[in-house]
Amino acid sequence: MDVKISAYEYFAKGVAGRKSCLSFFGREFSGEETLGRIGGMADFLRERGVTRGSVVAINLPNIPECIFTIYAVNALGAVAFVTHPLLPAEALADSVREAGASLLVCLSSLKEDMGVPKVLCDGVGFLPPVKRFFAKMRAQRAADGDIYPYDRLSAGEIKPAGQPEDVAFYLPSGGTTGEPKIIRVTNRAINENAEATLSLAKVDLTRYSVLLALPFFHGFGLSSSLHGAVSGGARGVIFPFFSAKRIAKCVRKGEVNIILGVPNMYRKLLAEKDFRKGIKNMCLAFSGGDTLPEKLKRDYDESASAAGVSTRLYQGYGLAETVSVCVANSFGEDKIGTIGKPVNAQVKILRPDGAACEIGEIGEIAVSTPCMMKGYLGQEDFDGEYLLTGDLGFFDEEGYIRFSGRKKRIIVIGGLNVYPLEIERAAMELSFVKEAAAVEYSENGKPKIALFISDNSEENEEIKSEKLRAHLKRRLIRYALPAKIRYLAALPRTDLGKIDVNALKESV
Repeated sequence: MDVKISAYEYFAKGVAGRKSCLSFFGREFSGEETLGRIGGMADFLRERGVTRGSVVAINLPNIPECIFTIYAVNALGAVAFVTHPLLPAEALADSVREAGASLLVCLSSLKEDMGVPKVLCDGVGFLPPVKRFFAKMRAQRAADGDIYPYDRLSAGEIKPAGQPEDVAFYLPSGGTTGEPKIIRVTNRAINENAEATLSLAKVDLTRYSVLLALPFFHGFGLSSSLHGAVSGGARGVIFPFFSAKRIAKCVRKGEVNIILGVPNMYRKLLAEKDFRKGIKNMCLAFSGGDTLPEKLKRDYDESASAAGVSTRLYQGYGLAETVSVCVANSFGEDKIGTIGKPVNAQVKILRPDGAACEIGEIGEIAVSTPCMMKGYLGQEDFDGEYLLTGDLGFFDEEGYIRFSGRKKRIIVIGGLNVYPLEIERAAMELSFVKEAAAVEYSENGKPKIALFISDNSEENEEIKSEKLRAHLKRRLIRYALPAKIRYLAALPRTDLGKIDVNALKESV
């Protein structure tokens, strides 16, 4: 499909004429209704002063209104800034102000003043009638703000105002150095990334349905799941929040066949009997956003193989600066323990002096791709050919890339580098370890390693620690062994769903 168009035009070409392109708790949306809803919202926003170059903040969970608003904003040539729906009011107000938004589309339960006009959405307007009746009884309504235009359905043709190189989206990111930033993404970049995602599918998506549970403020959820898979022909099954039990039932019934998720989602799904029984209905499963434990991949792959299907769990890699995926495994090119091969991108592994690393030598991953960000908000446009990602890895002999962790997470002990990811991978080889995170702390001025473990076993912690230490001694060099082991019911997570290593460091 042509990438030198607006994101709205790309999406519209993909869904036009389809009997069903979106589904929300049984409520089906045809391509015609979807585009009509987008058109009605675009007219509504235009009446409120939204024009090309305006910034509209969208603080909604994964619901149809969020999708319609995203593409309506884009159709007007404005910038869609999709934010985390669980942001505290004060943090949301700060984000709206930082982004320079002139309008906020949010749930009607948000009563606080955000400093800009609000469009209030009750979040239940597109539920099937029975579900909507009971949901409306619980919905809260704020006093200020316009009401989302549920009754608007524009049949007229939208004349997109955005150009391919216009900034179309703002995406939150931890940056390549770990410092929170807002990334500016062009229409062309998100379309290129959708094409990259589709190149990995290697099947006709029109026969399948993709899970839309990853949040749309995340590049993986917005660009790959929604913009890529749905534009590419898949029917999008919308979930406003992740529910392993509900999603597992959908998979068993054959209502969801494609999942793009993070490792923790697959861990929870594989714990559900319905998912294991329904895995025979799966077509594609990709994991991103965090490192996929080898044990988890094997569990998925073995379950699929036992069910007699060829589907496997493919690990990929990307970052907000490249919108989403830029390296991945796929059917026919899948190697466990790697993040795959470059996708619509060129990748180098560099030494600190900028020289290219040899095969097998760990260095910083550098990426060049047409999916590259325009730049960070408040900073000049990115003008380099390659982006230094702040992540470490190396090429193996077959051209696959092995991820070695974040550059900033290297722990130096006795002048030698320790990679926390290696410790975590080794710990997770034990059956009782659900998740692991290794962090640095100081004791008498000397760097030490603390290993945090999440597990659900009832075994005595002292016995578990003995097993763990004995196992790690077999797997790790001496200076990489943790001095402390702590057990938690669950590891803390950031807003983007990753393990919050900074919170763990503070708790040592």
